[in-house]
Amino acid sequence: MVAGGLWEYGIDVAGVFGPLRRPDGTPHPSIGLVDPDTFTSLGEIDGEVNLEALAALRPDVIVTQLWGDDTFWGIDDELDEMEALAPVIAIRVGERSVDEPLTRLAELAMSLDGETGDVEGRVEGRVAEARGRFDEASERLAAALAAKPGLRVLAASGTLAEMYVAHPPGFPDLRYYQSLGMDLVEPEDHPIGGGYWKTLSWEEADKYPADLVLADVRGATLEQLLEAMPPTAAALPAIEADQMIAWPTAFALGYGNVAAVIDEITAAVDAASADIT
Repeated sequence: MVAGGLWEYGIDVAGVFGPLRRPDGTPHPSIGLVDPDTFTSLGEIDGEVNLEALAALRPDVIVTQLWGDDTFWGIDDELDEMEALAPVIAIRVGERSVDEPLTRLAELAMSLDGETGDVEGRVEGRVAEARGRFDEASERLAAALAAKPGLRVLAASGTLAEMYVAHPPGFPDLRYYQSLGMDLVEPEDHPIGGGYWKTLSWEEADKYPADLVLADVRGATLEQLLEAMPPTAAALPAIEADQMIAWPTAFALGYGNVAAVIDEITAAVDAASADIT
């Protein structure tokens, strides 16, 4: 999430840890607008970082996300070894509205300006331009939501065996969409994944009626999800009405990248019917 955001502002990212591609080879949504081949991978499996390769890069800083109070994404087990190589900077993401981590990462990028060989001030200009796109995209989404009163939205993930319903306040993007007026399903309890999800069987897929579904696309494309969807899920009114869109649950923390995501959601809201449930 952080590498794609720093790249967006012109910061040289020597190496990354975390997924760059989905199983079918398509870019993972967490890298944002950048071609995954741009980066040197230090390990694409969560929690597995090639420390020897990291040391060889001689990093000045190591940046990751912080979920909860003390969960350094992907590097909890290697945190001590990493801190011996370079200072570790964590951008707090969990249970924060997305504009907060976006601001923190942009500030970090501007603080690194001039340390990376870039022309002084160029990063600040890129941040300002991308922030403008983000603000405009947010205004468009707020207007689209206001024009569709009653539109109910469900954010979900799942496996072949289970469906997971997201608890919006735990996710920075969903929390932000709520602040813009999105009516998101909030499950009454959400015990798994650190309190981020409620588990349902696929037979219970209709427990939370919704007009628009945001589908987690970390592991597969939207088309692949539709092909693999159990019949009980495929029969949901929103799915039958073709009102399901990709939800990049993990995404690059760049203003421009998030603006592009918001524009896609706005288009789906504009096209959606709010009376199918």
